[in-house]
Amino acid sequence: MINIDYDEALKGTPGQFLEEVFDVVSECIDGLFLFVEYIPEGISRWSREAVEFFDLPGTHIRNGARVWGEMIIPEERSSYLEQVRLLENGEESKLDFITRVRGKNNVYHTMGCRAKLIPDNDGNPLFFVGSIQNYEKLDTVDPVTGLFTRDNLITTIDIFLKEKRPFVVAAVGIRNYFDFNSNYGYSEGNRVLKRVAEWLVERKKSGVFFRIDGTKFAYIVEEFEHTTGDIHELFDGLKDYLKNEIYVDGMHAQLDICGGAMHVSDMSIDASSVYNSVQYALSQAKAENRMELLVYNEEMQSKSRAHLETLNTIRKDVKDGCKGFFMVYQPIVSANDEHVVGMEALIRYRGKNGEVVPPNEFIPWLEKDTVFYDLGKFILSTAMEDTKRILDKHPGFIVNINLAYPQLQRIDFKTDLKKLIDESGFDTKNLKLELTERCRLIDVDSLRNDMVYFKSSGIQTALDDFGTGYSALGLLINLPVDQIKIDKSFIDDIEDDIPRQCLLEAITDCASKLDVLCCIEGIETAEMKDYLKENFRVTSFQGYYYSKPVEIDDFINWLKNYEDKVC
Repeated sequence: MINIDYDEALKGTPGQFLEEVFDVVSECIDGLFLFVEYIPEGISRWSREAVEFFDLPGTHIRNGARVWGEMIIPEERSSYLEQVRLLENGEESKLDFITRVRGKNNVYHTMGCRAKLIPDNDGNPLFFVGSIQNYEKLDTVDPVTGLFTRDNLITTIDIFLKEKRPFVVAAVGIRNYFDFNSNYGYSEGNRVLKRVAEWLVERKKSGVFFRIDGTKFAYIVEEFEHTTGDIHELFDGLKDYLKNEIYVDGMHAQLDICGGAMHVSDMSIDASSVYNSVQYALSQAKAENRMELLVYNEEMQSKSRAHLETLNTIRKDVKDGCKGFFMVYQPIVSANDEHVVGMEALIRYRGKNGEVVPPNEFIPWLEKDTVFYDLGKFILSTAMEDTKRILDKHPGFIVNINLAYPQLQRIDFKTDLKKLIDESGFDTKNLKLELTERCRLIDVDSLRNDMVYFKSSGIQTALDDFGTGYSALGLLINLPVDQIKIDKSFIDDIEDDIPRQCLLEAITDCASKLDVLCCIEGIETAEMKDYLKENFRVTSFQGYYYSKPVEIDDFINWLKNYEDKVC
């Protein structure tokens, strides 16, 4: 704990006090580029590693935040400098963003910058303290579990291949982890991940464990160290442990896993191919709802190769002006009077052979790629232009457009969104942004700030795939959201499921009291629609009962025929 007498700090020599603060911070944090700025005089101190990496003029720089800002990729520089201005003026208390920054030899690197404002005793801005992390530098240890990370796994695979040592790679994933988080909170979720890591390490005979991609764990071992039976025995043991031994506040919480494995004896393949093959086997186990360890085989190899080729083609088409992508729209209908109040915009992709690739086959993968941001802008601009064709006859019509986690994480997203809206001349009162499931991984305070910004711009917001549990209800209470959308999976067979009826009643009543709209998706029959309308506080419906998602020309024709029928 550092006790700072700010009055004395201001009386003393700023440079000397800055050095003292910087030295303490440097001792506490390792592996980051550190900086401290004394705001009243614009003096900043930078770590020697930062000076070396960014080719800064020295460790002591006047207006260092702006000097460093000049190294940010030009398209994102103004947004960064505006955030610094707000911080130095005391209008914001922290800064947290990811961007591309120029290092030595004019090479750009993906960097994450986090900083906080330290005020004096009167609340005036005093220090601007932060760190910069190179996201392209390998992090070898996961902070939650203490296991090695995915990047270290790929490096290890590469070593085995180069040394021509046959080996086995296995990966497991927790299937219902998101539900667990929703019910018990993320801190309990992290405890489970830590317990899994401890259980694995206690039982390993040799080899190395890794934590990869959130809730997935991997294991690599030389072929002669473990038999196939040993690998399956380890998997079965973990499955039983998660099924029978996880308790929260004395309550049993059952978790399920599935897994994939690969025996590698061909040393001519590369590390990424091995990793992707194991991931493919794992995804097949999950898709087929098989709580077992699937071993990668020749049949999978054929399917996997075709799948990867498709994904690579899709990625290239995004970079080529989103070639092959098109939008479809599904109506949203008022529960009160059956009139159409809006539509949800959904992306589709059609390959060269004319076959439409389901979005769940490429969106989760594409979200991890930098090109997804360009696809997101294509979705926004196309959906707004298509919606303008409807607004003359239906001025209150609203288009719901999904936002993904990578979009909200970008520092330039708000600027780009405003630019797209201005260029299209689209009225923000007709726009509603839906936060998809992974957006809930973002810090609640950051989400709230984003939604306040949207609201101040006249844009409505919705929580998509709204479910049960503390996490979901907590978001409803803490975020200034305009609408929640309840997924089809929640209402299936609800007429015979009394506990689920009670939960839906609580959710819809809560939303109604908070003046939040409630849309239920997946309506397929008139009976389902009538049951929900009669028993719950629902404001709108969406589903195949009204229409499947269709392209804009077909949607406009459907809308005319539907409204003629309703009227």
